[in-house]
Amino acid sequence: MIKKTKKIFLKKNTKIYILAPASTFTGGPECLHQLAFYLKKIFKVQTLMYYIPNETKRPIHKNFKHYKIDFTNIIEDQKDNILIMPEHYEYLKTGLNYSNIQKIIWWLSIDNYYGFKFRITNKKFTRSIIKIPYNFIEFFNKLTNFYFGIFTYHDYLKMIYRIFNLSKQKEITQASSHLMQSYYAYDFLKDKLKNLYFLFDFQNKKLLKSSRFKKKNKANLICYSNKSNKFIELLKKSSNKKFIELKGFTSNQMINIFKKTKVYIDFGYHPGKDKMPREATLFDNCIISNYKGSSKNKLDIPINKKFKFKQKYNELNNLNQTIENIFKNYNKEIKSFMKYKKQILNEEKVFKRQLKEIFRMS
Repeated sequence: MIKKTKKIFLKKNTKIYILAPASTFTGGPECLHQLAFYLKKIFKVQTLMYYIPNETKRPIHKNFKHYKIDFTNIIEDQKDNILIMPEHYEYLKTGLNYSNIQKIIWWLSIDNYYGFKFRITNKKFTRSIIKIPYNFIEFFNKLTNFYFGIFTYHDYLKMIYRIFNLSKQKEITQASSHLMQSYYAYDFLKDKLKNLYFLFDFQNKKLLKSSRFKKKNKANLICYSNKSNKFIELLKKSSNKKFIELKGFTSNQMINIFKKTKVYIDFGYHPGKDKMPREATLFDNCIISNYKGSSKNKLDIPINKKFKFKQKYNELNNLNQTIENIFKNYNKEIKSFMKYKKQILNEEKVFKRQLKEIFRMS
């Protein structure tokens, strides 16, 4: 487990600025607004959103207005103030414009840091050259129907960036402390950086409330993350089951899908503790995942290993049998996910406790 670190002290005059994308409604921005809400509520300090692009006229997405967090176009660069940045490279670059303010990085993902840094710091031609070896690997994988397993573009970028020392990257060294949204982030950062703190996010109240009203008779349906890699296409071709890709739906439509499906599949790269597997679990879906990113450990997606697959061609039969078994014995199989569901229902309480462990009024 993580070793004890010193608390981050706040003063009555401290202003906390949190960087976030303007007019955007996804999991990451929601985490940042949740953080702002509870920093303001617990510690009674002025907490402000700083949106990027900074010149956006209406930067607060309608789904975040209920948090009632003010925003600003100016960051006061003073030593008693705090700037919290998500790990996205563009936001870390913004932090480099300030030299006095205390800076904190919240690692909502690992893979996305490298992915965005690669795109922003390299021109299109350079990226295409660097990508050539991966293109050969991808071609071979397709040729063999992923006989040896999936090797994603994010796997490739992580392999490239392993040669870089995080403790020497100026966008990283500007921060005095680091918050980790997943155990995956901790495992990756623990030998590279100092002053690490766990800070897990939680599901919003609308979702939690909706999950209390379930459909009694679920159908033999499978929904899957639109971020799943190409292995899902092989699975669909080998199966006679009905699949629903979770793409282009509103929040209410997603909830209605989760209410009627029995299985949720996520073969994505899991850059952090993903929200969608937790959402599906709340609505009593059996989760099937892979061994990528945060799904590789037993804590971020804590499901029985029989529901995690290596995504090799010879696993397709086992995967189809697992789905068939869930459909036939759903009431029995769903019990395997009740501990995970209980953990999700307790997330907000854990989040508040962790904030109190990280910050203290001086």
